[in-house]
Amino acid sequence: MRTVLRKQNNRFRERLATGRVLALLRADSPTWFADAGLVLYDAGLRVIEVDLATPGALDVIAVLKAELGRDAAIGAGGVRTASAVDRCVAAGADFAATPTFSPEVLWRAQEYALPIVCGALTPTEIDAAWRYGPAAVQVFPVATAGGARYLDEVQSTLPEVPLVPAGGVSLSDVDDYLDAGALAVGLGPALLGDATGGGRLDELAERATRVAAAAGRYA
Repeated sequence: MRTVLRKQNNRFRERLATGRVLALLRADSPTWFADAGLVLYDAGLRVIEVDLATPGALDVIAVLKAELGRDAAIGAGGVRTASAVDRCVAAGADFAATPTFSPEVLWRAQEYALPIVCGALTPTEIDAAWRYGPAAVQVFPVATAGGARYLDEVQSTLPEVPLVPAGGVSLSDVDDYLDAGALAVGLGPALLGDATGGGRLDELAERATRVAAAAGRYA
C-alpha cells in the first residue's frame, strides 16, 4: 500500500507542478459548477477541488469527472472526517484536501492510497502533517499569516515539503507565491467571481486564461 500511495502522490504532485493552480469551487448551490468546471478546463486549469460545504458536492465531482475525462483531476475539499474520506472515494474523487491537520483523516486516505493535500499553517503544524505522508501541505489561511513573504520563510525552513498556499490569495499574488517556492496556488473567490452563482462565465474564462498563462511560466 505504501508503494501505491507513493506512486499516486507522485502522480498528483506532477499534475500540480504542471498546472501550478488548484481551482477551488465552493458555493451555496452546485447548479453552475459543471459550467464553471468546463470553463476552467478549457482555460488550462485541470486540477479542480469541489468543497464539501457545497450541497451536492459529491454529485458534482461525479459530473465533472464524466464531463472532463481523465485529463482532469477532480477532488473534494473541506474533508475533515474519516467518513468524509469514505464518501469522497465512493464518489470517485481523484484527491482530497483538508483545511486542518487530522491524523485520522490522513490515515484513512492512506488506506485508499488517495492523494490528500493536508491543511496546516505554522511550521510546526506543517512539519507534523508532512510526516503523515500527504501529497502536499496546504498553507491555510496564508494571506492572514503574511502572504507570499510568510510562505517564503516557511519554504526556506522546510524545503522538502511541497506547499500549496490558499486562503485569501488574489490573482495578482500568483507570481509572488510561485516565486516563493509554492508547488501550486489555491485560488477560490478571486478566480471564480460570481460564476458559480450564475454570473459571467466569459469573465471567468478571461481570468482563468490569464492565470493559466501566468502559472505556465513556472511549469
